[in-house]
Amino acid sequence: MKPLYQDLPFTPASYVNVYKEELPHFIVPWHYHPEIEIMYILEGTGTRFVGDHIEEYGEGDLCIIGANLPHEWRNDDIFFHKESNLRASCLCLFFQRELFGANLLNLPEMDNIKSLLEKAERGVKFVGKSREEIGKLINEYVNENGAGRIAKLILLLEQMASAEEYESLASVGYTRNTLNSGDFERFNKVYQYILRNFTRPIRLEEVSSLVGLTPNAFCRYFRDRTKKTFVQYLNDVRIGHAKKLLIEDKMTISALSIESGFYNLSNFIDQFKRSTNMSPSEYQRKYGAKNRKVPV
Repeated sequence: MKPLYQDLPFTPASYVNVYKEELPHFIVPWHYHPEIEIMYILEGTGTRFVGDHIEEYGEGDLCIIGANLPHEWRNDDIFFHKESNLRASCLCLFFQRELFGANLLNLPEMDNIKSLLEKAERGVKFVGKSREEIGKLINEYVNENGAGRIAKLILLLEQMASAEEYESLASVGYTRNTLNSGDFERFNKVYQYILRNFTRPIRLEEVSSLVGLTPNAFCRYFRDRTKKTFVQYLNDVRIGHAKKLLIEDKMTISALSIESGFYNLSNFIDQFKRSTNMSPSEYQRKYGAKNRKVPV
């Protein structure tokens, strides 16, 4: 499904906007926008779509979504029944990365927040005690104005950046965004090579030579930085891209298998099931554009 571009109705003079939404059900469909979004669910249940990540959500759900990353919080079907007395409510905070400028984000004191904004490009969900603490700050933030709104945003982002209980959402295969790493330039050379070439077979020898390592040394290097083997990581990128194509629902499964770098259809189906607990056809029937339910 192709996401809709959303031009948020905020004044151009403001870099930070916050509001509370309360409705019988959320009405914004699968969409994206240039603003970074913090979404805190106060009431309601449903399914959260962030890139190729699909998961049920409930009260207290708290995420930060990077610029132009497609997303949707869709309520359960019962919320759309006319006789339902259920409510969906949330606190939404939107800000532009330009708020900080290049100079501010390059300060050593901003390293944590800079890393958080990089992680947000895939979407980040907070859980456990970290979610509770961040939720309290968001509730307090609603009443801030003027310079206090900027200062409190930095404190909020620092709290998020320091959280130990969080999960990344969209896969690297979906977003194709740059990873953060201690040896950024070296790892990024490998990462960008994968993203340019994942649709064809990639030999371990060719990718290890990019960073001047033997295949065995490269395998250790790669696992230390990603907690996955090179083959697992490459398959994750390919599966993430396949999910994107399945959601868009414009290609046959055999065609998108090849487009995603799987030249053996049986292997593609096996890898996809291992990753999602669904076959590609089941995933497409459940989440593809032609099959997604649209409320009337």
